[in-house]
Amino acid sequence: FRRVLFRSCEYTNSYLEFFPRISIILNVEEDHMDFFHDLAEIRDSFRRFASLLPEDGTLIINGMIDRYSELTSGLSCEIITFGDTDAFDYYPSDITYDENGRAAYTLHRSERILTSGSSLSPTEDVKLGVVGKHNIFNSLAAFALADRLSITPVTVTSALEAFNGTDRRFEEKGSLGDIKIIDDYAHHPTEISATLQAAHQYPHHEIWCVFQPHTYTRTKAFLPEFSKALSTADHVILADIYAARETDTLGISSADIVDGLTALGTDACYIPDFDGIEAYLLEHVNSGDLIITMGAGNICAVGDHLLGK
Repeated sequence: FRRVLFRSCEYTNSYLEFFPRISIILNVEEDHMDFFHDLAEIRDSFRRFASLLPEDGTLIINGMIDRYSELTSGLSCEIITFGDTDAFDYYPSDITYDENGRAAYTLHRSERILTSGSSLSPTEDVKLGVVGKHNIFNSLAAFALADRLSITPVTVTSALEAFNGTDRRFEEKGSLGDIKIIDDYAHHPTEISATLQAAHQYPHHEIWCVFQPHTYTRTKAFLPEFSKALSTADHVILADIYAARETDTLGISSADIVDGLTALGTDACYIPDFDGIEAYLLEHVNSGDLIITMGAGNICAVGDHLLGK
């Protein structure tokens, strides 16, 4: 039979049209609030998604999701968990980071997995080719899937070390002298926090985050969270909100995020147009600094233009 791997999204419940045999749920959080009413409705959607699995199917789920058992109780399929402690089927220990922020760790498998799996060892030494603590947990999910498909551990460890990322996920765009430019698709507060945490483990003097909020509804729904997440950067520049499918501004502006950042003591400014942002960066960024363009819109054009692409 043919195996097809795909990434799905809960927006408009479109993923409920698929009928997988193995599913991975990485996180369940408030998002797409222009479609969902609240977190309870989102959780119900994920429960319905998990329920699509057949009796001989497998659900691989992040056990650190708040009350994850509410999403899995009563399901007839196999349930495999991953997380940060030995309470889960897959978990890491002895986490370290190299000079470029790439993680290495020891993978642990639970006795339950070892009993059900064939020729699996309790531990594996893992090195990642991508940065960020969040990718440790993504790799645990990948291991769980690979084990379920009888892919050899050495194949998985080799692939994880060789994989150096995808477009718009902490993507190294290039350098202006010794100023590195990174681009990232993060547009939700949790994603922003994860990306900036990864940036702090990456070589830099100061971090400049150029953020383009994505949609007015998301910006309004998470206004304080955006300011808090972005405040871990040394300097933040806000571009205009990328409207995407929306026409109603809801009275929200990127300037509102700047106000929140200023209240938190973070250096921040609002520059609506990309030309102005580029000019500001060229005037203020210093040797050894790190520039991260961030957002789900077209903000990557800033870094591309600075690099002459």
